[in-house]
Amino acid sequence: MTTSRVPNLISVLFADLRQQKLLLLLLLVSLATAFSVIYIAHSNRLLTIERDTLLSERDEIDIEWRHLQIEQTALTEHSRVERIASQRLDMVRPEGEQEVLVPWQ
Repeated sequence: MTTSRVPNLISVLFADLRQQKLLLLLLLVSLATAFSVIYIAHSNRLLTIERDTLLSERDEIDIEWRHLQIEQTALTEHSRVERIASQRLDMVRPEGEQEVLVPWQ
């Protein structure tokens, strides 16, 4: 009797892979490239979202700064300061003879 040996499927697969080393290498390189493209695209999206958030915050801070400047201008207006000084503090503008000059030095 002759015994014929049936090759094992796994041993056949590994034998084919050993013969196709270049093809296997190209498959691994293409998979690595695909995953790196996915990773870089995801990182790019995250950075874009962060940039847009920071730009929105900058715009909000800029608007708040403008409002504060307008408020400061309104609060330091000369006529307002003079009105508060005369009404609340009973201050009056000194006459010429009441003025005292302080010497420099």
